Amino acid sequence: MEEFRMDPVDLTFDLISSEKTGCRECLTAGDAIKSIEFKKGYIKIYEMKDRVQPSIYQLEGKFFKHSNAHGYEELIVEDESHSANFASYSADDIEKLLLIVSERLNELKGYNIGRNISVSRYVNGHDYWDLVILPIPKHSAERCHICESLSYVGNREVYKTENIIGYVPFSPKKNELLRITTIKHSAIENLDNVIAFDIANLLIKIMNKFTKGITFDIKQSGTEHFEIEVIAGERDPIEALGVTRINYSPEKTAKKISEKLTDGK
Repeated sequence: MEEFRMDPVDLTFDLISSEKTGCRECLTAGDAIKSIEFKKGYIKIYEMKDRVQPSIYQLEGKFFKHSNAHGYEELIVEDESHSANFASYSADDIEKLLLIVSERLNELKGYNIGRNISVSRYVNGHDYWDLVILPIPKHSAERCHICESLSYVGNREVYKTENIIGYVPFSPKKNELLRITTIKHSAIENLDNVIAFDIANLLIKIMNKFTKGITFDIKQSGTEHFEIEVIAGERDPIEALGVTRINYSPEKTAKKISEKLTDGK
């Protein structure tokens, strides 16, 4: 069981987790909830029911009371054998995958799961996208922070077409290489073939130039403008949403410390 906890002081979130190690796809159980044609086979979608549960201690805020669920995760799997084919895909293949992700998020919008979205893909890992949606509050300002950031990219721009731009952020996160976003304000659910193809070509360029493992994280602002963070190495999609994962129970830890402090008295 995993659970979210909100710090009552700074209102940040932690995920208390005892997650098993290993490939998420290899841990799937049960039948696929949907199949989609892709190349010479089918993409299969699996719902993951072992994470993102409500906390029994906190999370009593109004944003949870208005949600039908306390988080959702599914894997969009292209190949059920343990392989890593993403780097060998053509631009057309990656374009279709991006459109499938976009269409899937459109389908999930109707379930009122939440607005905090992360879709992660580790290039050197198994062939799947890890899609996570959380109902925890998402920062939503009057102005879109992605559009604002594009107004002062300056000499940090590394790639540009009529539709998309790749740039290094002014204040990058740990291991972050660059961000990719649409020049015009656009939600991931509105992705079209032209933009998807432009992004696919840039992702191929990145994979060809960076030989070490990288992760592509599709995220969306509170004002519904999407961006892709390119991270060096593997990344947890939960942490991509700004949630810290903690692999121990504070209550059990407190009990152990208490027993040590009182031992021998």
